[in-house]
Amino acid sequence: MNLLPQAREQLTDAGRKLHHKGPYIHSLTLTGLVLAGYLLGYGLDELVPTHVTAAVIGALWSAVTVLTVFKDHWADTRASFWSTLSSTVVGAVAALLYLLYFPQKMLALALVMALSLLFSQLVGFNDRGRQVVSTVLLIVIFSHLNSSAPWLNAGMRLAEVLVGALVGLVGGYMLRKASILDEE
Repeated sequence: MNLLPQAREQLTDAGRKLHHKGPYIHSLTLTGLVLAGYLLGYGLDELVPTHVTAAVIGALWSAVTVLTVFKDHWADTRASFWSTLSSTVVGAVAALLYLLYFPQKMLALALVMALSLLFSQLVGFNDRGRQVVSTVLLIVIFSHLNSSAPWLNAGMRLAEVLVGALVGLVGGYMLRKASILDEE
């Protein structure tokens, strides 16, 4: 099988796309959305006095959430918004259960992560199980790095994800209305 003709065709197709304004607008808009998510997440974290030291990390968490939610199709963006929020809530609850009721040992954390993944698959979050575990780990890490109560750390992570998810959703809606994002 000769890959050279396929590669040449892909390069030609990419060259044609670069002559249209859509990819540039899409790239600049997504960059703007990520920056907006970062700035809003940073501002949110500065509102909570015990969390100012985590503001940069929380802001980055909001920015990453924008990238998680925003998709090339409006229907995918909407679906990603809801699955991101749902998986974050499941991860936050699992983290709180671990921090409040389990011994703070790696074996207990591994058990909570495994149960979170299993629960994710049982309720249909197959593609978001890793996000559930990421949320668990991030909340546990923040709880070990600062003296804030576990519920505050979980609440802040939920708020940061909500900020990033809303920015991604609103950005997707705006691009759809501007006919840059596909309707599918």
